Amino acid sequence: MRKSTKTNDGITAIYFRRSVSDKDKGNNSLSISAQKEECIRFVGECDYRIYCDDSKSGKDVMHRPAFMQMMSDAREGLISRIIVKKYDRFSRNMREYLNITDELDRYGVTVYSLSEPFNTETKEGRMMRNNLLNFAEFERETIAARVADAFQTKARETGFYQGGKVQFGYTPERRTINGKTGSVLVPSENAEAVRVAYDLYQHPENSLTDIIRYMTENGINASRPTPRTKTGISNLDRSHLSRILENPLYVRADKEVYRYFLSKGYEMLDDIEAYDGIHGLFIHAGLDDTHFVKVAYHEGLVPAETWLRVQDRKSHQSKFPTNGKAMNSWLVGMVKCACCGYAMHFNHCANRKGVCITASSTTASSR
Repeated sequence: MRKSTKTNDGITAIYFRRSVSDKDKGNNSLSISAQKEECIRFVGECDYRIYCDDSKSGKDVMHRPAFMQMMSDAREGLISRIIVKKYDRFSRNMREYLNITDELDRYGVTVYSLSEPFNTETKEGRMMRNNLLNFAEFERETIAARVADAFQTKARETGFYQGGKVQFGYTPERRTINGKTGSVLVPSENAEAVRVAYDLYQHPENSLTDIIRYMTENGINASRPTPRTKTGISNLDRSHLSRILENPLYVRADKEVYRYFLSKGYEMLDDIEAYDGIHGLFIHAGLDDTHFVKVAYHEGLVPAETWLRVQDRKSHQSKFPTNGKAMNSWLVGMVKCACCGYAMHFNHCANRKGVCITASSTTASSR
């Protein structure tokens, strides 16, 4: 392999990447230090710039800041060639890799691999590179399938929190239960907001807006961390609150809750005796588009009776399709159910045959 083939006046870029799976496998040859040492030895005395993404997946490039900076420098004409330990350090996604290398070809940038005895300057080298990347992509998809299978197995066998987005009102804590160690959810500073929300919403006269206003006026902490705001903090809104009021994570599940989910066709992994009125529930999506319910190790925040009453109220909130031209009626908001207090809505539209249809229902969605 030639050490100095330049198609523009830029410098040499050295790119390192190591994924979390590489660390778990104990693959020392792909450690950042090992990649760095080999690449620097290869480039010798020429000018070079290092770009490093540690603990970053090869699935895509958007979540690799160093790689994105390297591509930006290539567009500016600052780079003449890129050196990597292996082509799969560059990307494991075949389609994405081809798009990137096509772009680099336009900039006059060549990619070199220390492990594969060819480069992208020749058609033979590009063919060999593409074959290797096909195998790398197959390996990535195989790993992803194994991870999904492992998740399903753990979700079915234990009541540990399986990771991902931390739910409002809880924070994860490492614990050992039945000889196995995992994350268990424990109440956070937002737990009181969850309890208050369920307690208020079980009464039909309280809307989502009313509950949020009550929390604000009474100093109940309803803020949550989020990367989408400048401050990193967001106050609870109606959409998020509505999802909280549907989540079985918070229920102190008893036998009535077991019967509730059984009647809805969910796969129940635990016997009814496990529903002790203390612990919450996890609902997981199966690999075949089904859902199963697992009794969790964490304690719920809301009594089963309250949680079921809230689900009953939400189940009566009908929504009309919005693909027709709606016409307001002077009765909207004025006609209310004498039992539940829900306001009546009207929707007027035409079906495919041009026949006008008027429908009405009682709903609390506008409250």
